[in-house]
Amino acid sequence: MNLKEAKKLQPGALVRMSWGFMSAQGLVLNKVYVKERHTAKSLSQEKEERYDVHVQWLDVDRMAPWDRKKTHGGLGHYQSWELMVVSHAPK
Repeated sequence: MNLKEAKKLQPGALVRMSWGFMSAQGLVLNKVYVKERHTAKSLSQEKEERYDVHVQWLDVDRMAPWDRKKTHGGLGHYQSWELMVVSHAPK
């Protein structure tokens, strides 16, 4: 998800990994705006800002094995580039 979409993201939204066919869905717990020069994990590009997102995965068994390794009890911490919005939180 790009920065414009990540800015709209609210706790309670459903997300999935940006890649993969049978990726599990997760519930956004919170997000943190970070302004620093860094290399975006999934883009391998230099970026100046990002959102870090904490996610509670709902069905870890449906995740790809390499994604499952990153979760601890279903919790994950990701850069906004690594996620895709399934549906925004209800207002």
